[in-house]
Amino acid sequence: MKSVVVASGKGGTGKTTMTAAFAHLAARRLRVTVADADVEASNLSLALHVRDLSCEAFPGGSKGAIDVDVCTGCGLCVRVCRFDAITRGPSGVYRIDPFACEGCGRCAFECPVGAAVMTPTTAGEACTGQSVTGPAAFGQLGPGEDLSGKLVTEVRRLAADAAERHHSDVLFIDGPPGIGCPLIAAVASTDLLVAVAEPTVSGAHDLERLADLAARLRLPMRVVLNKADLSEDGAARIRRLCVSRGLALLAEVPFEPTLAVLLETLAEGTEGISVERASGLTEVAKAWAAIERELGLGERAQESLIRG
Repeated sequence: MKSVVVASGKGGTGKTTMTAAFAHLAARRLRVTVADADVEASNLSLALHVRDLSCEAFPGGSKGAIDVDVCTGCGLCVRVCRFDAITRGPSGVYRIDPFACEGCGRCAFECPVGAAVMTPTTAGEACTGQSVTGPAAFGQLGPGEDLSGKLVTEVRRLAADAAERHHSDVLFIDGPPGIGCPLIAAVASTDLLVAVAEPTVSGAHDLERLADLAARLRLPMRVVLNKADLSEDGAARIRRLCVSRGLALLAEVPFEPTLAVLLETLAEGTEGISVERASGLTEVAKAWAAIERELGLGERAQESLIRG
């Protein structure tokens, strides 16, 4: 099985739309699994209408808590807390703010009567389901939680298990924005990184940062320029950057207001709808054809047809 991560140096470039479009195109001839690694703002499941959900809690770190029945009100926990997470209420009861607590455990260590304890928490959830393109996995990180990289790894594990059961030919991963820990977890041991860039100054800057990361990880990277016709100067800037960094520009996708509507219709499983109906999909199809050739998926497509 081959794996493709669709990423961007910033949010809002259209990577989720591109991932969904690739999945629809590939599913016509291949067995496909998708994963949404953008666990802080997961919406690939919405774009593909993932159903038959099965979710499991994702454990977070431990947080401090105070047993008011044991607490003597000495206030030592307040003095030792470096994060100002412990306050005393009007009734004299101490409480720990779970959003301010960093889980260091100092209060529990210092409390002379054992009233301050460390309790396990839930950081979010990891889910699997089914879409018209095949199995899907995604995660949802809870507010204020900071284990996004670990949750991405769990989503990838669930996707890999689903892909193995499905005998998938290709796994598409909708990557998180930026170049931090979540993206590194998403791109680890993948076959290809597809960067979606927009024709802006910030788009070029973030594309360059993503190219630097790919080079450090020795990960092959290709580029799709989205909304290419919104700024000729911006598009030219992206083209120059691709030439200077030796990056293949697979396609220049025009701004297409009807593209989202088409993908919505496809996600509903409507028969007789062609992905080439939107002009933007012509360029997306061109990009997918190049990716399919590079990863040697043409032969797999023939095998899938034979398997039925």
